[in-house]
Amino acid sequence: MTEPVRHPREPQQERVVWTLILAFIGLCVVALVGPLLASDDDGTDVADAEGGTDSASDPGTSTAVAAEVAAPTTFTISVSGDILIHERVGDAAATADGWDFQPLFANVKPLVEGADFAICHLEVPISSSNTDLAFGGANFGGVFRAPTQLADAIADAGFDSCSVASNHAWDSGEASVVSTVEQLNRVQVPHVGIATTAEEAARLWRFDVLGTSVGHLSYTYGLNGRADGEVPQDRVAQIDEERILADAARHRAAGVEFVIVSMHWGQEFQTELDPLQSDLGPRLLASPDIDLIVGHHAHVPQRIEEIGGEYIAYGLGNLLSNQSSSAPECPTACPLESQDGALVDFVVGRRDDGSLGVLRVDAHPTWVDVGGTWQIIDTATSPITGATVDPALLAASAERTRATLNVPAAG
Repeated sequence: MTEPVRHPREPQQERVVWTLILAFIGLCVVALVGPLLASDDDGTDVADAEGGTDSASDPGTSTAVAAEVAAPTTFTISVSGDILIHERVGDAAATADGWDFQPLFANVKPLVEGADFAICHLEVPISSSNTDLAFGGANFGGVFRAPTQLADAIADAGFDSCSVASNHAWDSGEASVVSTVEQLNRVQVPHVGIATTAEEAARLWRFDVLGTSVGHLSYTYGLNGRADGEVPQDRVAQIDEERILADAARHRAAGVEFVIVSMHWGQEFQTELDPLQSDLGPRLLASPDIDLIVGHHAHVPQRIEEIGGEYIAYGLGNLLSNQSSSAPECPTACPLESQDGALVDFVVGRRDDGSLGVLRVDAHPTWVDVGGTWQIIDTATSPITGATVDPALLAASAERTRATLNVPAAG
């Protein structure tokens, strides 16, 4: 068969036609797919770890992660010890017309703000009205409901997310969850581990940390004597191995590159691990969908362990509380170490094989000025808010914490 003779200008004309056709197809694809990409129907929430989200009323509103932004070589995830607002802590924050907790965080604010992604552990519910406050009782074992201003202080300190699943999350029933979510939403601090609806509970928080998608999950061992099944899992996330693995897998399937699991577990005031920690922790970390486990509840620092190039921080002590061997309310039950805590930096980056993982762990030991100002003190620096602290006390606290965590001081 003889090929037809083509006019010299025909190829150019065909290219024009095909360009117009392809452009039209592209516009149709954008029109059809664009709304799907903008929606949150996949059950995930995307937040910018540096700048919040695109909604002042709901910090879980989905935002686009800029695909063209290249992730840096490394980024730092900072995690804290427990935040507990006992009565004397509330008294220290009291003002003529309410409460102001921001000065209590002022000395560690530079450490929190210096991290690329900073996570707090909020162990107590927050009130929405300040008319129903509770500070745990004389023996520290009762109901908690902290003033609304605590949410403002957490946001002001620079925390990008808080794990909130704890044994106190249901202290006053569902009202505890509702008011806490309301206040953290108000200050645009994401809340992981509690939810007011089943739909909200099914959504997975993920954060854009300098161009890398980071997921955060939170669970508690129990709820202060509540029977199994009494508190719905879709209100407070409770430790269940199968569910944790499934949630982490959902994160991975949604494109999350690094998954953090916060665990409220361990024996109070014990530096040694309990069976739940020592058995479940390594099993969870062995999952290809979990990259870092961070623990709370013991109220004293516990060790950080490396397993197969990944890390479990079993317990980071107290960031803020009235627990101390010198506290009149706790002269025998609370050991000296209950004033100790740490902000621990996990430096994440690409390993030699190209996978994303923790490359370095740095510790910033902290100490609570119980009996004085109740400020959180960075043991490596002089207080910046007028607190007068014996340097020897800070040095001793830092030495205890570093020895227990088994990681060097940062810097």
